[in-house]
Amino acid sequence: MPGSSGTSVEGVVTSLPCRRYRDGTVADIDDDIAIEVGIEVCCGPGPARRLFAAPLGLDVLALGHAWLEMCPAGHVPAARGRESAPDARRFVFEAVPATSRNMPASEGGRQSAGQVVSLMRRFIAAPGLWDGTGCFHRAAAYAPDTGDFPFQAEDIGRHNCLDRLCGQAHLADTSLSGLVLFLSARFTASMCDKALRAGFRTVVSRSAVTTEAVRLAQEAGLSLAGFVREAENRCTVFCDAAGRFAL
Repeated sequence: MPGSSGTSVEGVVTSLPCRRYRDGTVADIDDDIAIEVGIEVCCGPGPARRLFAAPLGLDVLALGHAWLEMCPAGHVPAARGRESAPDARRFVFEAVPATSRNMPASEGGRQSAGQVVSLMRRFIAAPGLWDGTGCFHRAAAYAPDTGDFPFQAEDIGRHNCLDRLCGQAHLADTSLSGLVLFLSARFTASMCDKALRAGFRTVVSRSAVTTEAVRLAQEAGLSLAGFVREAENRCTVFCDAAGRFAL
């Protein structure tokens, strides 16, 4: 996926022998399988967190996770170092007081249903690690004022994708609050909570949403669209008190 930090098929996908049944025929084949590794993230005096992820841009993933899930309010992670062992990857941070951050442009007014579907088409059509494995989620932050996706990420886990976006934004010293979150995955309460902590005010998902995600979004004034399907020219707005969608 263009713009994904460290994205490369080499070292991320492997081939394994297996037996496949298709249309009444059984064949021995080699199939592409996503590689998954474990890492540990430490921030401050608390216990380490264990994450499982695709082995790409792990430092960015760890940074974003420390920021969203482990730092106290008003603090950001600062790298203290990386401890490596043959069978483990350990990233160590300390929480430091936050300073002012570069702010992106505003959300650029309302987006029509046609614009939302067109942007989803661009987001999904970009080449990425899903191709050949069917195993990767993706997320991107869209800047309406420029028409670009400045931050993009892929991972086996959908929560990891958000962590990666936040890690990229943290390294760029940029706030995500003026950008629109695009997701390939379902939008649940845990994803909504993470998106709100990251600073997003608008979310567009290609997949389903849950009742608790909608409730949290409504309480927080988050604009949420789901089931945005380019092939069906379809878009469903679940809440939009701020009027960010022109539907």
